[in-house]
Amino acid sequence: MLAQTDSLHGAQRATARIDAIKAALTVGAGTGGAAALLLALRRQWLSEHTHIRQEAADQVAEFDASERRITELYTAATGQLGSDSPPVRLAGMYALERLAQDHPAHRQTVVEVYCSYLRMPFSPTPPPDLPESGLAGLSVAERAAASGAYQAASAAWEQERVVRVTAQRILTQHLFTGANRGPDPAWPLNPSPEEPKFWPGIDLDLTGAVLLDFEFAGRRVESATFERCRFVGGANFAYSEFVGHTDFRGARFEEGSGHFMSAWFGLRAMFRGTDFGAKEAVFDGATFTGMTFFEGAVMGGGVSFEAARALADFNRNWGAIRQLPEGWTERALAADEVMPLLEQRFSRWPATNLPPGSEAWTLIVPEGEGNAGATSS
Repeated sequence: MLAQTDSLHGAQRATARIDAIKAALTVGAGTGGAAALLLALRRQWLSEHTHIRQEAADQVAEFDASERRITELYTAATGQLGSDSPPVRLAGMYALERLAQDHPAHRQTVVEVYCSYLRMPFSPTPPPDLPESGLAGLSVAERAAASGAYQAASAAWEQERVVRVTAQRILTQHLFTGANRGPDPAWPLNPSPEEPKFWPGIDLDLTGAVLLDFEFAGRRVESATFERCRFVGGANFAYSEFVGHTDFRGARFEEGSGHFMSAWFGLRAMFRGTDFGAKEAVFDGATFTGMTFFEGAVMGGGVSFEAARALADFNRNWGAIRQLPEGWTERALAADEVMPLLEQRFSRWPATNLPPGSEAWTLIVPEGEGNAGATSS
């Protein structure tokens, strides 16, 4: 720009040179300002990204610390379950319950620990009394030793029974559905699914377990395996809901009945080879929405399906077979027949009062019962 002023003379040249210098300085100042602005933006960008990375690192560190605390609590609680002292085992049970309640992501793992404990061998009968014939001829000291050993064995059995019953109660009390869709508000289904105490989405595996006076009424699980279980003292599954598969193959009901009134079987219900004992098995008002297998089931006291129903067009991805107990079959609603009002006595499930001739459900009735104008038995 200064070179362009060489052809000028006098005051014009001086003025032009001054203007050129001013323009150059302005451009320089602008360039410097732009550079400073870019540098400030760069610093701000680095500061923000450093802060973001630090927050992410803090979150990872906090998660790791939380998981370490959970692992330590879990390890300590499960270690207590292996103690020889029943009170220590009970403390481990309650510690695991608290851990699962506070950390939903670990609930299934805790449930599996409870199931594993209940699958451990256990005799449902206490040690037999000492026969007098076996004490004959023993010295006073020997008799005292034998009596002490018997008392210790009886106390150990009773303590283990208490621990196992506690494990059952803790396991099942968090599986209440709480939904009371029927007309009877007195039915004790509490808490509701919205309450924090309810643990949704749980799978149970109690294969081979010995369960004592098992109370499962109104509980809801995704799937449940009770294969080869021994239910001692009865088992109450009334109003329970099995969303997925249910397996009772080879299970035995001892000293009580299998009570499944108004139970809901979502997919496959397996009762092959199940021994229901000498008392009547009750499936009144039960709902079967998938395959059903009672092949080889032992019904020493008979079985009742009063007002029970089965979904006609069920999910056949698992097969298309239903095998009901001997003497029972399915039949469709007659053209002029209305589905019985199951909710008045049994069912708390929706869509129970179907219109005449509905093809959605079939009734489970004694074999030989006619279709036209028939009613459920």
